[in-house]
Parts: sequence; C-alpha cells; structure tokens
Amino acid sequence: MSLELPVAPRNGSSEKQSEWRHAVRRALLGWRSGLDAATHKHLSDQIRGYFSEFLKDRPAATVGFYWPIQNEIDLRPVIERHIANGGTAALPVVPGKDQPMVFHNWTPLTEMVPGFARIPEPHGTDEVGVHVLLAPLVGFDQAGYRLGYGGGFFDRTLAAVSRKPLVVGIGFEATRLADILPHQYDVPVDVLITDQGIRYVDSQASSAADKIDQSSPPCHLSD
Repeated sequence: MSLELPVAPRNGSSEKQSEWRHAVRRALLGWRSGLDAATHKHLSDQIRGYFSEFLKDRPAATVGFYWPIQNEIDLRPVIERHIANGGTAALPVVPGKDQPMVFHNWTPLTEMVPGFARIPEPHGTDEVGVHVLLAPLVGFDQAGYRLGYGGGFFDRTLAAVSRKPLVVGIGFEATRLADILPHQYDVPVDVLITDQGIRYVDSQASSAADKIDQSSPPCHLSD
C-alpha cells in the first residue's frame, strides 16, 4: 500500500512541528497496520535475518527488547535463539507515566502480566542491566532520530542511565523520513536495522561491538 505523508514545516513554529509529527505518526501507524500478512511476514523475516546477523558478534549480550504491539516486527524468535545460544534478554517494566523504564530478565518461560497500557511485562524476575537496547521505530531519519509512540519512554530511560547501552532502532525501511524534526531532548540510536540491512549511524558507532557496554553485565539502569 502507498504511504503518503504531510509536508514538513521547515520554518514553522515548534507547535507546528509537533502537529506535523503527530500527523506523520498517525500516517505511519496506519500504513503499518494496513500491511497485508504476506508483505508483513516477508519484510519481518528480512529484518529478523539482519538482527540475527547483528547478534552473532554479541553472543553474551543482555538484549533489552520489546513486546510486539500494533503490527510491529516480532523479534521473539531471534531473542529465543539468542538465549538458547548463551545470551540473555530482558523486557521493559514501566513503573508509571512519565517515568523511565526498568528491565527485567525474560525467557520463553517467564510469566507475563498486563503492564502500562496493557502491554505484557515480566512478573517475578529480577531487574537487570542491558548491553543492547532495541527501540521500535514508528519512523526514523538517516541521522538516527526515531519517531516513537509519543510517550517519551525510550528517551527518558536513556537520559536516566549512567552508562548508555548500544541503542538499536528496528523498523521498516518504508518509514524512513528525510528528517523527523527531533526535539532537543531526543536521543538518536546508534544502529538502524531495517529490511534493507544494518546501518551504523556514525563512525563512532561503527566499532559498537567493542563498546565497554558490551563486555560485562553491570546494571546500567540502576547504578
């Protein structure tokens, strides 16, 4: 299906830019929800393949991922293989509105309960730090700025940590924009993974496999 977006207000006020972002978010979510099952699976399989390739260099990493909602790419098959191969995984727990997320250990056997906005969260597992943090992309631009759902949870979480994990944006290439007109508090991702491949956002991120955050499991989210 075609994707038509409103024109960005380059010289508009911050209010106009926010209105544009809201309109673009609605359009992108509408496009994603309207994908037919075969196309969604084809694109998702490509993304899962690239994500699997990405994790091969990080077999011991704790990966903070997300429970798929609103027709997002389901990464659980890749995460389950990562765990089977010796890695670990975690899902976010949201303490409340306008609060940063914390991450709790997850395996396929973890009990899940409805959390914030009724999104499933782990129950009865320990809080852990993450080496790689996956961020779902409603939309994104080439500079690594992401358009999310508007709640600010990922940016708020990254602002709260003392040691930043490697942040990986996951989404469909069709949702790439020239510029999402980021707010001053927006935090770009380090890596973009779409159905077109893996892209490191800048030269510093190109050696991301060697980042200090990849080596040992300190609790980045609580120290």
